[in-house]
Amino acid sequence: MVSGCPGTWCRGTAQVALLTVVLMLLVLAGGCNRSAAPLSEENNQTVKETRPLLYDRELSQVIVYYLSKDGAYLVPVTVAFNPTREVTKVAVEKLLAGPKDDNLRPVIPAGVKLREVYTINNKTVYIDFTRDFLQISDTEQAEIALKALVATVTELNREQSVQVLVEGKIVEEVAGVKINAPLQRAAYINSLLTEENEQGVTVYFSDATVLYFIPVAVALPAGSDENDLPRAAVEALLAGPPPDCGLVRTVWPDTRLLDFKLEDGLATVDLSKEAVGYGGGTTAEGALVNSLLYTLTGFDEINQVQLLIEGQKREYLPEGTEIDEPLSRPEQINLQPS
Repeated sequence: MVSGCPGTWCRGTAQVALLTVVLMLLVLAGGCNRSAAPLSEENNQTVKETRPLLYDRELSQVIVYYLSKDGAYLVPVTVAFNPTREVTKVAVEKLLAGPKDDNLRPVIPAGVKLREVYTINNKTVYIDFTRDFLQISDTEQAEIALKALVATVTELNREQSVQVLVEGKIVEEVAGVKINAPLQRAAYINSLLTEENEQGVTVYFSDATVLYFIPVAVALPAGSDENDLPRAAVEALLAGPPPDCGLVRTVWPDTRLLDFKLEDGLATVDLSKEAVGYGGGTTAEGALVNSLLYTLTGFDEINQVQLLIEGQKREYLPEGTEIDEPLSRPEQINLQPS
């Protein structure tokens, strides 16, 4: 004889068991997604699947943007760390930690912590901060902080945008600056342009202490060809920074551009003899060579630079820098002390 149970009691027990299973599944699902999911840009629907932002290989250094001591410019600084593919996460952590050099200033107030860095479609990077980020109360400070954050995050992929989150959620603004939509990298990190919609070119001058190379957008020199921006950039570099901007020229005064050619990724720059008028000094020589390399290799079409003096190749500059072969962009800029 097979034992049984009353039909009503069995059905009730089964319903309770089913309800228990459903509740357990809901609890588990909630536990796997503790952070509030952002909204998809495509359909404005909640996105459930996020993934850590990993670079395609391990890196041990990246460029982070801090503030110059006078607060006037963002300064690119190479920071080193243990090799990792979580380059963006480490870069943001270094940004929050601030510079190790007393001649630079942090861009984000102390106390702000990073909760998470992830992506959904590899086009937008989500940077999730603690609520301390909303303590920024000054509009100018907020603009600088966001510009430095986006520049740092997009240094390896300038096509990406950055969505700032606070405690896992999109918020409308911080100190009056809108952050409810993804932010794009600025056209210029620092701008000395004086007219709206004016076309500029980015060159690298030195700060007043001659410790750092600083990228600034300046107006095209008079008579420059707006269709030949690399040549215009060299001419702007030779002209030196505008007056009263707090920056220092990197090329000896009265140096002239004798010729400029660009072919197959190689820019050939022929400078007049005044370029080596410094006669010696590693600081002056480093300023000449590196500012030229940073400026020209900032153009996608330029990979290397061949420097000529009075139309001739030289084996060395006065302090021993070899210039008989094409030069590539230095691997580091304004290296932060370890």
